[in-house]
Order: sequence, then structure tokens, then C-alpha cells
Amino acid sequence: MIWHDGWYNTSCPSCCIVEELCRHMDESTPTHWENTACPLCDVEDATVLQRAPDRLYRCPGEFQLVRCRGCRHVYLNPRPTSDSIAYFYPDDYGPHHLQESKAAGEASSEELANERSPWYLSEIVRKIPGLRRSYYWLKDSQAEYIPNLDQPGGRALEIGCGDGGFLERLRTQGWEAQGIEPAEKPARVAQSRGFEIHVGTLQPNLFPAASFDAVFAWMVVEHLHDPCAVLSEVHRILKPSGWLALSVPNFACWEPRVFGTYWYALQLPTHLHQFTPRTIRMLLEQSGFDQIRLIHQRNVFNILGSIGLWLESAVPRLALGRRMIQFTDYPTMWGELTLAPCAKLLAWMRQAGRLTVIAKPTS
Repeated sequence: MIWHDGWYNTSCPSCCIVEELCRHMDESTPTHWENTACPLCDVEDATVLQRAPDRLYRCPGEFQLVRCRGCRHVYLNPRPTSDSIAYFYPDDYGPHHLQESKAAGEASSEELANERSPWYLSEIVRKIPGLRRSYYWLKDSQAEYIPNLDQPGGRALEIGCGDGGFLERLRTQGWEAQGIEPAEKPARVAQSRGFEIHVGTLQPNLFPAASFDAVFAWMVVEHLHDPCAVLSEVHRILKPSGWLALSVPNFACWEPRVFGTYWYALQLPTHLHQFTPRTIRMLLEQSGFDQIRLIHQRNVFNILGSIGLWLESAVPRLALGRRMIQFTDYPTMWGELTLAPCAKLLAWMRQAGRLTVIAKPTS
């Protein structure tokens, strides 16, 4: 398979990689590197698994994934320090952009709040027998989970809220929502939508204990330098009856084995961790959570993005590769519906490239 390259299984001193990374960086590049023990079990013994460049945003250098010999967690080592990693998030970083502007501009608040309302279809088309049932079945990717409110006014926090698109959904469903966003530009957009946004990261004692009914973190945990500390703080600020819902790429599925360094969800060096169902469960248990439920998402965005990255490398003049990559951030309705049967089959086989995880604080 031509996509499968860059896999290793050797031991290599991390200090050599740091020196190599520094040689690739321009003198003006504001980056610093650090070696780290396993962020989950603190064991320092690890095997080099893979070296790969940043194929998505093309930052200079080659980055190294290792697998812990203790708990088998896969993580980036060496890695950019928390003070310098922002350099690797470009201005056109997909999750920072307005992803629901079209929906928000064309639908009323009531229609956005009701996910069972295909507001873009005409009244005549909506009345076609079986159409709604088929549409709902195809469109449900299970990428995001919102608990039902017993009564309006439940307090919710989204970590890594971007421009506030998901906060908008929470608000229209009766939640009192606020967010945390480290990037200033999307945070300002979310604030302009009327949300209270803390610019930065979740720090100890930023909120009182037991102050939220739900905390959300969509595709965030793989970016954290100390996920145990952050999720332990989430445990502290959640009410005993509260919910944590998050999502992560699934390193245990077939995709990384087939696509190798072209796997879209690899995204080195901003993805500091590559979780599997076992290691994300282990992380949550260590952080004080139980009743953990893992859902294989019904989408194939990673596959499209991976093929797009390979096409960009193999046939640079072909625009199709870039269009496939852009689809992962700005999917079209008909594109999603067309790909839905394949996505549902992979989810049923428990081979989806992304996981939605739901958990409750240990009582």
C-alpha cells in the first residue's frame, strides 16, 4: 500500500530529535522543545513508533511518536512546550473558523434548537413519505452529545469553544453556556455572539467546585500537555450528577495503519496524544470518572482528509486533494448524506476514526 510509510519500532534518544528539530527551525521561530515521560502513567521508557512531518499545515521539521512500554499510550516526544506550541496553529486552522455560519444565517433559533427539523427542505419535499426518517438516520453522526435538561437553565462549559458554534446550539436548547478558548481571534467571535468566554486554558480554581451540569471538549484532549490535570479539574467543577462529553481521534482503528504518515488525524505536532478506546478510558478513570461510554462516530472525514493529503503530495497540481481536506472542516449536506452509509458501516464494525466519549464523575 503506497500510503503506508514512516512506521518504526526502534529505540532512539529523544535528545537527537530535539537537535534535529532545532536545525529545521528558522532562528526567528519561537519554539522550545521538551522531553516528557508518559503523560498517563509517568513511565519514561518508550519505543519510537513513527516519525512524520506536518503534512496538513507544513510546519518545518519531522516529529516523533513513541509508545509507552508501561501503559502502551502513544504520544509525541519530544514535544513543543506549552508556551511555544501556538506557533504550530496557523491563522487558517480549521476548528477556529466559523463552522455554523451558514446554518445560523439561514435558520431560526427554533429550527437550530430542533435537530429534527430539516429547515433547508421545502414544505412539499418534507412531506415525502419516509424522507424524514431516512434523513435523520443518515445525518446522525453521533459526533456530539447534549444531555437532556430536566429544566431550563442548566450550566454548561465548552473547553476549546472556537467561535461559539456549539455554544449556540446549547443556548437554543435551554442551556446557560460559556466557553474557554486559547486562541484570541475565535474567542472574540464567540464573545460577539453574547457568550462569556475565558481566553486561555482551564486553570485550577478558575471556577467554583460543582458549578456546571455539563462540560464538553470536542477534539481537545489530544492537544493537552497534561490531560490528567485538566480532566481532574473538570471533575472538580462538575456537579456530582453532571456529565462530561468529549471526542478524540481513534488510533486503534484501521486508518493509521493504512494511511501511515498521511493519516489526517495524526496532525503532528499539535496532536500530542493518539488515544485508543483503552487509553482514553484509562485517562478518564485516573481523572475520577466512571460510567464511561464510548461511541464510534458515524463519519469518514479522516478518510477523506487522508486521501486528500496523499493526493497533495503525489499530485501537487491537482486541486482535488485540497478540496477533500477542506471538506473535513466545511462538509456539504449532500456530501455527508452520500457518505453516511459507509460511515455507519465502519461505526458498526467499531472501526470509526473518531470517538465520542461520555462519562460521569465518580460518586
